[in-house]
Amino acid sequence: MANCQKYNRAACGHLFKHYERAKDENGEYIKFGNQDIDISKTHLNYNLAALEQSGRQGDFVKKRCSEVKMQNRADVNVMCSWVVTAPKEIQAEETEKFFKETYKFLSERYGRDNIVSAHVHMDETTPHVHFAFVPVVMDKKKNILKVSAKEAIDKRELQTFHNYLSAHMEKAFGRDVGILNEATKEGNRTTAELKLETLQKELAELTQEIQKSNEKIKSLKKEEKDFEKQISDLERRFKGKSLTVEDLENIKPVQGTFGIKNITLDEIKSLKKMAVGSAKKDMTLEELRQEVARLEKINAEQKKRIPTMLQEIERNKEIGLIKDENKKVVDDYNKLSDKYNRLVGAVNQLPAEEIKFIKNIVEPPPAPEENERRLSRDDWER
Repeated sequence: MANCQKYNRAACGHLFKHYERAKDENGEYIKFGNQDIDISKTHLNYNLAALEQSGRQGDFVKKRCSEVKMQNRADVNVMCSWVVTAPKEIQAEETEKFFKETYKFLSERYGRDNIVSAHVHMDETTPHVHFAFVPVVMDKKKNILKVSAKEAIDKRELQTFHNYLSAHMEKAFGRDVGILNEATKEGNRTTAELKLETLQKELAELTQEIQKSNEKIKSLKKEEKDFEKQISDLERRFKGKSLTVEDLENIKPVQGTFGIKNITLDEIKSLKKMAVGSAKKDMTLEELRQEVARLEKINAEQKKRIPTMLQEIERNKEIGLIKDENKKVVDDYNKLSDKYNRLVGAVNQLPAEEIKFIKNIVEPPPAPEENERRLSRDDWER
C-alpha cells in the first residue's frame, strides 16, 4: 500500500506537473503512468505541504540541493517520492485524518526542511498521497549534510517502513488500519517478485488439484472393475438358478379366462428379478463411466495450463536481465547528455548568427522519463 521511487532532475518536471494536475497542450491533465483521472473529483485534491512550501517545487529542489553537499552529476537522484494509498479498512470520513497522519509520520522521518510537496489525489481509482522530498542525510565521516537517495532509502528502510507506519497509525486511530498484509509485512517487494510468488502459489495449487483428480480417477476405475466383476459373478451365480435362454424359448404363454396359462408364478418372479437387476446394473455402470470420462477431461485441461505457468515463471526470473538493460540505457543517456552539454557550451561561444543556425538543426536529447520509471530498486540506488 506504499512504495518509494527515486528521481533525477530530468524526471522531476513531469512528476511536478502530475502532482499539481497541470494540463498539456490539448487541455488534458498530465498523467504519471496509466492512471484514470475523474475530473469531477479533481477539485477535492489538496497539498498537505502548501503552508510550508508555497513556491515552485522545482525551485525548492534546486535551492535545497545548493544548501548541502551534492555531487555535480546528471544522474544524481535529487528527489524521492513515497506514494501511500489509503487502505480498505479506512472509512471515507477517516481519509483526511489518515493522510494528515501519513504526512506527520513522513515529515518527521525525512525532515520538514526537505519536503518538496505532499499532494493528495482524490480523483484517481484509490485515494493516495505523493510525498516528495529531497533525500538529505548526514555524512557521518565529514559531519555535514549531503544528498544521498541511496542512504535515505536503503534496503533496511524498505524492509521496516510498513511496520513503523503501521505502529504510528495504530496509535493515531486506536486500531489496526490494515497497513500490514501479505505484500507488506516482510517489507516492500517489487511487482515482479509479487507476481512470481502468485504464479508459484497457483502452480502448487494446480498440481495438488491434478493429483487429487488422478487419485479419484484411479479410485473410480478400480470401482468400475470391481463392479464389472460383481456383475460377472452375479451372472455366473444366476446361471442354473434362473431361466436360461432355452427355458425362456420354451415358455409359451396362452391367454385364458382367468389370466395367462403355461407359465408359473416362480418363472414370472425370476424374469422380473433378472430384468430389474440388469437395468439397475447397466444404469449404474454407465454413470460410473461418464464420471470417469468427465474427470479425465478436467485433468487434461489442468495439465495444459502447467507449461504456460512455467513459462511465465521463467519470464519473471529474467527480470534481472531487464534491470541491467535499463541501467545501461540510462548510463548511455547520461554520457550523451554530458556530450550535449559540452557541445552547447562550445556553441554558446560562437557568434549569434551561427548559434541561431545551429539551434534550428540540433534539438536537445529527450529526457529518459520512461526509462526512469522502469528502473528497479537496485537501479534507483546510485
